[in-house]
Amino acid sequence: MHSYHLNICDVQLDIRTEADPERMERARQYVDDWYGRLKAQGGQTIRERLLIMMLISMADDFLQMKDLNKREESAVDRLLRRLEEHGPGGGAAF
Repeated sequence: MHSYHLNICDVQLDIRTEADPERMERARQYVDDWYGRLKAQGGQTIRERLLIMMLISMADDFLQMKDLNKREESAVDRLLRRLEEHGPGGGAAF
């Protein structure tokens, strides 16, 4: 497990995670850049409000990707069942 001391979104944060340093830096940079853009557009918007806006947006993106993953897994399962039913070279049309 790695330990990190980060300055992110104007907050000092200590994190312990399995993520390697490169992955953690990419995530930190992504969030910090996004926060900076929102802060520049938001004027005097308080930090907590900006962070909540980011969190809701990320949660929405995550849930959409999760739903897409579920649909793709279902499609792969259907294709595998067809292959099992018709066997290799069974002339099944996909």
